[in-house]
Amino acid sequence: MAERRNPGIQVRRSGDGSISYRAQIRMRGFAHLSKTFTRKTDAKQWIENTRAAIRGGNAPATEAQRTTLREALERYLREITPTKKGAVREQSRVKAWKENPLALRFLSQLRGEDFAKYRDARRAQGRAENTIAIELKLISSVYKLAATEWRMEGLKNPIKGIAMPAPSNERKPAPLDADKEKALLKELARCGPMYAPLASLAIESAMRQGELLGLAWRDLDLQKRVAHLKDTKNSEPRDVPLSSRAVAVLKALPRPLDATSKVFPLAQSDVIRTFARARKAAGFPDLHFHDLRHEAVRRLCKVLNMQDAMRVTGHKTPSMLMRYYHPEAEDLAKKLA
Repeated sequence: MAERRNPGIQVRRSGDGSISYRAQIRMRGFAHLSKTFTRKTDAKQWIENTRAAIRGGNAPATEAQRTTLREALERYLREITPTKKGAVREQSRVKAWKENPLALRFLSQLRGEDFAKYRDARRAQGRAENTIAIELKLISSVYKLAATEWRMEGLKNPIKGIAMPAPSNERKPAPLDADKEKALLKELARCGPMYAPLASLAIESAMRQGELLGLAWRDLDLQKRVAHLKDTKNSEPRDVPLSSRAVAVLKALPRPLDATSKVFPLAQSDVIRTFARARKAAGFPDLHFHDLRHEAVRRLCKVLNMQDAMRVTGHKTPSMLMRYYHPEAEDLAKKLA
């Protein structure tokens, strides 16, 4: 005999064959409530009791009604952020959100309108569209996780109800000429012995900041002029050929006996702060560390064909490489000669 269906109860069967019953209550003007039971009779009783409590003005508080955005962000920071390659940058975004007045409110209280106002306020401050989008995507991730894994089933994601910032035009850093490079390296050298070599190697190799900081001495074969990267952005190892200048930079660094030691024993947070201080002192406040990779790609494309350049940089498609390579008409004219 077929089991009688109850619209407020979902039957769930696990891999081991056991059955559970998810009771749900949706009443206009109240948050969506749900709870799972091993017995269907318990699920029915919970629905009846909860509905009666709501009608009597004693609606139970849900987890989302008891959890502030700040508390959810703190949990996200503990459990999720450390697993990401960009953990350091995300930590700063989480910190900024925790200081926002919206963080004091409960998750169930926040609406799309609240985050639309945040979006517009950030635009008024002159923040880039991409930056605003990343900030809002962080909140969206928190809500998604809360609804799926933190026992807040039925919690609506307010970010889905607003227009996300449109992708802005890709940033095209100006070429890093010899004078500009010299001034930057001079300021970095004043900050510590490792910062200028780190920047020089970034320019020479097109390696990302995270790849450089993860590089160990055992990953280098200076005789063959190759650096082996195990941990890359796309999680695929690659071998990076080293120029004569790159090899010279590496040979000038102190080399410990332990081959597992990092080539650049620096914390990413320190690199970010130091680079920001040095670029301002050098007179280039808009220069980003990642711009050094842009410069490296520009120089590589002058001496290598596109396929070879992609092998060095780790880009999978020509279109991805072209986001970094912005040749001047003058440079192309020289090739046509």
